[in-house]
Amino acid sequence: GWMVHITDKNTGDALRFLKMWEQKGKPKQKPFFLNVAYFATHAVDGDTRQYMPQNKSMAMYENDTIPIPATATEEAWQKMPYFFRPKSGGMNEGRTRWMWRYDEPDKHQRMMKNYYRMASEVDTSVGIILKELEMQGQLNNTMIIFTTDNGNFHAEHGLADKWYPHQESIRVPLVIKDPRMSPEFFGTTNDEFTLNIDLAATVLAAAGLDPLPTMMGRDMSVLYRKNGFEGEVA
Repeated sequence: GWMVHITDKNTGDALRFLKMWEQKGKPKQKPFFLNVAYFATHAVDGDTRQYMPQNKSMAMYENDTIPIPATATEEAWQKMPYFFRPKSGGMNEGRTRWMWRYDEPDKHQRMMKNYYRMASEVDTSVGIILKELEMQGQLNNTMIIFTTDNGNFHAEHGLADKWYPHQESIRVPLVIKDPRMSPEFFGTTNDEFTLNIDLAATVLAAAGLDPLPTMMGRDMSVLYRKNGFEGEVA
């Protein structure tokens, strides 16, 4: 066999599922649910390269200089609470990973370029999946949610990865395409506060199902459907 980059595998798995649904589910008008859980842009622990994009992406950002965050300074790190610096002289998880990735300017550039290459590969993958939906005539009949589970420190506060409840670590993207969306909300942004516990309630409501009484979260579609705030929310 041969090695396949995980993002390509994620793409291939999604396409195979959609093609199988087109053959077996679509004729029966059976709805589908597809969750594409990309490994990118995760790092690989134990490998000094950390971020591993595909070879075909290496020319991307080659001549760019990635901006250094304003708080990526020793002064910012020294302002962190005392318990971030163990008395034993050890490092916490975020600072350890900062040393793996960002403790030198050239290393910081190399890591960030590879990180953005991996993110761009995910963007390409999403486009391929959307194209398949379009070819099947389902793009405008499918609810699509793009989000992730955590943010990331890229040397802000002298840290790397996630771990702590700063803005850089807890804020995540959330992009929703919904056939029920009112036209005035197309292409707009919304500053309402949402959480990942709202995802299940939103998907269930789109499927015409009620969440279990013990479930937390609300149907986010009230934020982009006309008169969506009328009546109870999940």
